[in-house]
Amino acid sequence: MKNTWTSIVIACGLAASSLSAQATGFTLASVAHNESQVLEVGIWYPTEQPPASQPNTDFGHALAVDAPPANTNGALVVISHGYSGWYAGHANTAAALADAGFIVAAPSHAGNTWSDMSSTPEQWVIDRPQHISSVIDYVLAEQRFDGRIDEDKIAVYGFSAGGYTAVGLIGGVPDLNAAALHCKNFPQEYVCAEGLIDSMIGSGMQQLPAAAWGADERVSVAAISAPGFAFAYTEESLQNVNAKVQLWSGQSDEQVPTATNAALLAERLPQTPETHWVENANHFAFLVMPCREAFRKSDPEEYQVICGDREGFDRRQFQNDMHVEMLRFFNEAFDLQ
Repeated sequence: MKNTWTSIVIACGLAASSLSAQATGFTLASVAHNESQVLEVGIWYPTEQPPASQPNTDFGHALAVDAPPANTNGALVVISHGYSGWYAGHANTAAALADAGFIVAAPSHAGNTWSDMSSTPEQWVIDRPQHISSVIDYVLAEQRFDGRIDEDKIAVYGFSAGGYTAVGLIGGVPDLNAAALHCKNFPQEYVCAEGLIDSMIGSGMQQLPAAAWGADERVSVAAISAPGFAFAYTEESLQNVNAKVQLWSGQSDEQVPTATNAALLAERLPQTPETHWVENANHFAFLVMPCREAFRKSDPEEYQVICGDREGFDRRQFQNDMHVEMLRFFNEAFDLQ
């Protein structure tokens, strides 16, 4: 697949409609992760200030930019985008959560974004969970949110490679030898065909200590969709996972098939997760909508990959339904009203 995420930005980054039904505040922050990486982070939050009358964000939503925050429910959700994505790839999900009282922070994973793919596979798989931890540190220290977050109520939502990120944050450690065996049996698996497992083993990552994979004990709840690389986890390598987990997967996902990823993860997690296998949904069903006609005309083949859904599948309705279930899950997990 060519530069898919460049096409996604064309497809939906400039869509001129807000998917938020209530006032949602938004700010864009720069978060220093280390000496060489700075993370661009979008933060959505409740506010009493009305949104702008016209789109005023890079992703085409009309929000209350830099408005003062209103009361929250005390919970923080950090979103991890997919391979070569960006912070706004799930802007509609972020807005839905903020409308319900959550503070939501989503970084662009430096070195693994649509505009910056400079990180090697063995680097970005280590960086991603650590990026989320840096974002949590930043938001907890941010003065405008002082007193509005309970440090016992921190969750992650991860899509695709972000799903891998989420598993690492809650204590999962990939078993690369098991992953190599899986790739031998299923060479068509996307990350196998792309050489990710070979690259990781070639660099000796199977020798890394468990702590290197980014577990953050502050993250106690995870919603995960289309989890990439999920076949790499065994019951033993997931034994330290204590988080409450909600899993989503499209049954028509050809990039990250349910049977060899989300379903295996569901079987191997020590606590049975809540599962949602979505009929007729493909890999990109979880991404922000809508797709623009200009994208279809400029690149019909790529448009079909990203925006094409099976007949009878309503992506917008699906996402609305998903947000309802995700909000219920987070509310129950954190015992929120």
